[in-house]
Amino acid sequence: MTPPAPTARDRVAAIVELLRGRGERITTARRALVDALAAADDHCTADALAAEVQRAHPQVHKATIYRNLDALRRLGVVEHTHLGHGPAVYHLADEPHDHLVCDACGSVQQVPASLLRGVERAVKRDYGFEMRPRHFALGGLCGRCAAPGAQPGEAPSSSRARSGSPPKAGQ
Repeated sequence: MTPPAPTARDRVAAIVELLRGRGERITTARRALVDALAAADDHCTADALAAEVQRAHPQVHKATIYRNLDALRRLGVVEHTHLGHGPAVYHLADEPHDHLVCDACGSVQQVPASLLRGVERAVKRDYGFEMRPRHFALGGLCGRCAAPGAQPGEAPSSSRARSGSPPKAGQ
């Protein structure tokens, strides 16, 4: 049986403990940013995170939020990903995953980080190059847009496109 997914509170507590263990300060801005990332239903832009933090803590300057995002990224707590032509999006690094983005409809599917491990090993072995596949999304066509007779470009009607769960047979 798979253990239940950690709650937002559990994730924040683990991150705070990790940061304190490394001698990092837990400021109001940093804690609010980690809270916002843990509570988010999806990946967030820096501007969306700044707005969320400032809703709860209006005294926190936007530049402080950007500096904290960068610091948390350097510390391995936060990852940012480029999903296409828009701004980078951020998410906590405690649940590693990669991203597939449909070039036609723009849907984003999260896939397990293990999906590209064979490619990472082959690139390292053959070229001496260490990939960072979580930095950029892989583009292509989702199953819906690639299906025969599909009208590519229509946005997906369900959140399943972001879940990382493969469609069930017949869907």
